Amino acid sequence: MRTWHFIHLLLLWTTFAQADPGKLEYLSEISPPYNFSDERGQPTGLSVELLQLIWQARGMAPQPIRILPWARGYNLLQQKPNVVLFATARPPQREPLFKWACPIDHSEFVLLGRKGDNITLDSAAQLGHYKIGVVRATVSKQLLLDRGIDEHQLMQANRLTQAAKMLTSGRADLFATNKLVGYQTLQQLGFKPDDVHVAFVLDTTPLCYAFSRQVPDSEVALFQQALTRVVASADFSALQTKYLSLR
Repeated sequence: MRTWHFIHLLLLWTTFAQADPGKLEYLSEISPPYNFSDERGQPTGLSVELLQLIWQARGMAPQPIRILPWARGYNLLQQKPNVVLFATARPPQREPLFKWACPIDHSEFVLLGRKGDNITLDSAAQLGHYKIGVVRATVSKQLLLDRGIDEHQLMQANRLTQAAKMLTSGRADLFATNKLVGYQTLQQLGFKPDDVHVAFVLDTTPLCYAFSRQVPDSEVALFQQALTRVVASADFSALQTKYLSLR
């Protein structure tokens, strides 16, 4: 009797631990051109419009998308059973933490510096001489730690614009970021592309939709199938032209 009761409770726990595919929470951040808010405060960008095309391909109604600081969204992805966070870099360290549907794009993660400072690094060993602005819980931060950077050397921000302003104000020597995102963010702050340059390349990795581990494999597989179809379509080519023209 006790054995049956234990099995019954285990089955109930498994049922409730898995996410309901119809009640997924879609979270993103301000990270142009992939995801940001338009002049009306509505989520937009390449990954947002791609997600909308995926919903259409699956015959689903549009779902709410919440824009949050990256660290908060990343924390919810780890804690809750029904979260989809995007656009999320997929380095090897994150592979076992989540379930994945890819790619949205392939991105280069770099350190940007002010061109007038003329900082160009040949190896990670030289990074210890500089203050680096970076957003908390991002792959940029992890890539720096993997290269032996002391966390006390990092100037951590909650939002991308905050980290970018550390570079523009001179508080930081370098800005760790997705290359395309970093350039577009700095442009929005009034910097010209010629004002900054790539001082060091950290890594290249795909950007994806990351799912909480409890989301059923079947749901992730259906999402991936739709993503693959959409990425091969003319609609996605139009999105690339619209959002990635500055690449």
